[in-house]
Amino acid sequence: MTFKIHFVYISFMQKTNEIKTSLKREYDLYSNAMAFYKKVLQEFEQKYQLTTQSFLKSFDDGQMGDEADYFDWYAFAKLLSRWRKTQSAIRSAIQ
Repeated sequence: MTFKIHFVYISFMQKTNEIKTSLKREYDLYSNAMAFYKKVLQEFEQKYQLTTQSFLKSFDDGQMGDEADYFDWYAFAKLLSRWRKTQSAIRSAIQ
């Protein structure tokens, strides 16, 4: 009985460590993607001399027009926001 409990505990700990390793890998992938999104957002900000936050407000208010860049900018900003939330959840799980 003791051996079985010990084996189950070791098996559980191995699975826990494997899950944490996988989550750390995911965290790193999210970090890399977010760095790319931030770079793209900075390029839009420089091109249009407008912060992303100001852009999003104007875009949501219908003041920006229909340029393809605006839709890309909006999409990258929303992606970054979602990825930040997910990365935060991953960080909480691996700590």
